[in-house]
Amino acid sequence: MRLALLTFVAAIGSICSVATLQAQASAPDTLPAAVVQRFVDGANSRMLDSMMATVAQEAVFGSLPDNGMLATGRDSVRAYYARVLGGLPAGYTIRVASRITDGAFVTDLELFANADGTPDGRATWVYYVTGGQIQRAWVLRQSRATRP
Repeated sequence: MRLALLTFVAAIGSICSVATLQAQASAPDTLPAAVVQRFVDGANSRMLDSMMATVAQEAVFGSLPDNGMLATGRDSVRAYYARVLGGLPAGYTIRVASRITDGAFVTDLELFANADGTPDGRATWVYYVTGGQIQRAWVLRQSRATRP
């Protein structure tokens, strides 16, 4: 009887361990670089809901060095990207040319290309990610006179 009980307890423990591993495997990666990559992937696939799943309710998106505001709050970020993505031609892509991660900060050099692969600009974004969501994001803007 005691052996049967120990076998039963061991079996339950194994089942619980498998369930825990499966739950962990299906949970999205909350590391800052993974969160930002899901945001970029959502933009490339034009899946606004996927993008917004990575954005905090109180997120603020702005520009530097002028400290301008692009959007404040998830609903405003959604509206901003609905306009941006809605204006892009089919096949337009964003490619991360380089990424630097420093703790909660992720800095991306993003290159834009038309469907035929011809370049169509670039942007440098700095994202601040905590709790598995983008809290703040800044795009670095240069005047045309100072661009290389």
